[in-house]
Amino acid sequence: MKISRFFQRNKLILAAFFLPVLLTVAAMAVTGIYPFGESQIAVIDMYHQYVPFLSELQYKLQNGGSLFYTWDGAGGCNFWNLLAYYGASPLNLILALFPEKFIMEAVTVILLIKIGLAGSFMAMYLRYISRRWDWAAVAFSTMYALCSYVLAYYWCVMWMDAVALLPLCILGLNRLMDDGKPALYTVSLALIVFTNYYMAIMVCIFILVYYPVLYFTKNRWHGIRHCAVTTGKAVGFSFLAIGMAAVMLLPTYISMQSTYYISAEMPESLSFYNDAIDVINQLLPYSELTYREGLPDLYCGMMVVILLVFYLTGKTFSLREKLINSIFLMVMFLSLNVNMLDFIWHGFHFPNQLPYRYTFVICFVLVAIAYRTFRRLEDIDTRTIWMVFAAGLMYYMFAQKVLTGHIDDMDLFFYGGIAWLALYCAVLLLRKRKLVTRGSFVMLIVVIVAAEMISSVCTAFDTVGNTQRTSYFENYDDVTALAESREDEMARMEISYNYILNCPALYHYKGLSQFSSSINADTTELMEKIGLEGEPGKNRFNYNQTNPVTNAMLNVKYLISKNRPVDDPDFVKVDSQGNSTLYESIYPLSIGYMTGTEIRTWDTSSDNPFVVLDNYVKAATSNRYDQVFRMEENPDVLANNATVSIDGDGQMTADIEDTSEDAEVVLEYRADESQKYYVFVEADNADEITVYDEKEAYEKIGIMNDCGSIVNIGTVEAGETFDISIKYENGEAGDITCYVAALDYDTWNDAYAILSERTLEVTDSGDSFIEGTVDAGDGGMLVTSVPYDMGWTLKVDGQEQEIQELTGGVFISVTLDEGVHEIELSFRPPGLVAGLIITAVSVLLLILLIRLGSRRYRLPGRSTAGRGVSLSVDEECPDGRGRQEEEISQPSSMPGSESGEEKGYAGEGSDYNRRT
Repeated sequence: MKISRFFQRNKLILAAFFLPVLLTVAAMAVTGIYPFGESQIAVIDMYHQYVPFLSELQYKLQNGGSLFYTWDGAGGCNFWNLLAYYGASPLNLILALFPEKFIMEAVTVILLIKIGLAGSFMAMYLRYISRRWDWAAVAFSTMYALCSYVLAYYWCVMWMDAVALLPLCILGLNRLMDDGKPALYTVSLALIVFTNYYMAIMVCIFILVYYPVLYFTKNRWHGIRHCAVTTGKAVGFSFLAIGMAAVMLLPTYISMQSTYYISAEMPESLSFYNDAIDVINQLLPYSELTYREGLPDLYCGMMVVILLVFYLTGKTFSLREKLINSIFLMVMFLSLNVNMLDFIWHGFHFPNQLPYRYTFVICFVLVAIAYRTFRRLEDIDTRTIWMVFAAGLMYYMFAQKVLTGHIDDMDLFFYGGIAWLALYCAVLLLRKRKLVTRGSFVMLIVVIVAAEMISSVCTAFDTVGNTQRTSYFENYDDVTALAESREDEMARMEISYNYILNCPALYHYKGLSQFSSSINADTTELMEKIGLEGEPGKNRFNYNQTNPVTNAMLNVKYLISKNRPVDDPDFVKVDSQGNSTLYESIYPLSIGYMTGTEIRTWDTSSDNPFVVLDNYVKAATSNRYDQVFRMEENPDVLANNATVSIDGDGQMTADIEDTSEDAEVVLEYRADESQKYYVFVEADNADEITVYDEKEAYEKIGIMNDCGSIVNIGTVEAGETFDISIKYENGEAGDITCYVAALDYDTWNDAYAILSERTLEVTDSGDSFIEGTVDAGDGGMLVTSVPYDMGWTLKVDGQEQEIQELTGGVFISVTLDEGVHEIELSFRPPGLVAGLIITAVSVLLLILLIRLGSRRYRLPGRSTAGRGVSLSVDEECPDGRGRQEEEISQPSSMPGSESGEEKGYAGEGSDYNRRT
């Protein structure tokens, strides 16, 4: 009975959850998303970042690993910091219920739940701002849950928590302002901050900008004291919410000081982005869907646009209210077009692609305004509907002429948009002429909205694209089995050819490659210097099969190949599973090794990675060996449709002669003797870089041509030539950096013998600690390949030592006296304890304030008469309206206060002074 009553009371909230979910699932079926086909929703950064990181979280949840640190990527990194951006949503606990190979399906389920919650929470908000409660709220909440922001950025699954929680947060803010009840606002805002600090910045800015709209549309002026008390409560509980999330926020803030993100600076000059007509056009169906670069995503249904016109042009709502909301919308319009405002909205940072990440707040406000207008349709006459339809037709004919080239599919935009416009206007006219009952009218709106939304979702899936599930998890069982079979637990492993930028996280092995927004900028810069594919501004570095010097320095002992063998005498085969093979380096080093103190003089300033590696060997061997790489210079340069100028020291500049045609630059080298060659190539605007021997192409350089890396191209026989081909297809060339070198194995073998003489013997290790012993001989420097991060603690023979020595400015090192020493390294996120204390105090304070009772926090002079609708519905009335339970109290006697009939609706304007 209780269950039945629960569903009866909350059936519309449940419908608001399931309708957008079912529409999305139906669109997945149409577009062949697994299990309806072999495609998957993982695209762009979800493919390379989010799924691998969530896979690592799933692995830790299922196997009991530490959430503080991980060795599976970046050579080791702060996992708590990764969680704060990618994985802090409580819904991610669902990952533990799925097998590893079904991580993609787990993420899809979590995404669907977030879309459903966005619908439910929006329905709850719409219920609060209107006295009527029927299926119309389900239709409008679906328009929010499936707005173009969600359709464009659904693959940024960690952003969807903020999208879902925003209506609940603003509902809580309304309740705080109306009734002095802080719980919902504080907890929901704390959840937003906890789940994703980055999106929380935008939500907090939105609250700051939107609060005056709420206040001045809710209240007539009651004096400075009333305004100060109300605003003080909002500010105080906002800070309390931030305090409740401090356990995640404070450690993240401290760790983010070492990332590239933190170095952004406010632009010095003002600039503007888009034409007004282009931005306005984004409100319409089938307009440009921006999922990488482009215009802001503002579409949330044709009905919203129609009702927005009714709202602004009609006389139903007061001029004061419309003026306030219009000012707010103008501020948001400027934010979309002014670089400085856009910079602020993105957390004082310009994003690398994926622009206008805050437009979901605009969609939220537009849907709320539209819903309130829908509730007052009786004030809209037939003539106005015809005028809106005619104006819409004229706009579409204008857009067809003017915006050609700005719309991906003009035919779909033109004919599809007119069809939805005509359909909605027709239904509105039917209702105005009383040809359908109100209940039938509302259900017609629900059906049309559902049809429009599923059409938009299908179009979005086609536009954004998808990937193949089978290729993503190809050889997954084989690779994970080989990763678990390694004998040296602390040795690093990599895949010879990476098609995913976070393979270590996806396959759960101790590796180097990582692509993340929280990656350490200093570590990335050093990896770039030594020839890994990396650049701090791109937030990544990636391992390609490279040279033995780099492998030894970084403790890359194992290499896994998939579907093709590793033709490299520096690695020997040790195991295989299916089509995957495990290789072991013949030049292994431990996670730590002894060098002379001269390692402090390692010069990493050169732009030539081979010179930087030579300098490393020289410093690490106390100047005994100063050159292990022999450079090959002065290639023959051939160019097709390009002019190449040689600047010296591997630097060249290419200019395209005919920009309408493809171009190619070929650098030809000849081998003086049979030896293995390594190539580093970086070419601006190149479409493809390939190495050819005298017979065929056998190696493409790197994954991103604008981000060079040292690549092993194998042995070239004496007298043979090999070519480096750089192709351009976009009509633009630029700078070329090319270094070719051969390794002097005699010199390297002698240097390696010195480096491997005294290494750290690991006796115990875990996700966040290493223990071991090392024989320091006569004393020197213990150099580890552990990247420094705030939070590491180093003990030598049980005594804690301050970490001061950083080899290359990155690797944790320590000076040791002669003899054998016990080494302990342990990690705890910096600020974790302080953050935990702040969180605990904030939670206790909120509980205390709630228990003190709402009377102490009721606004002075504020009437609560008719203050809204309770969050329950007992039954549906025949006309489609639900029976509300109203809370009634006596009007305040304070002069100038509003009566219950004039009390604000808890939203964008007063709705209670005109009963319907």
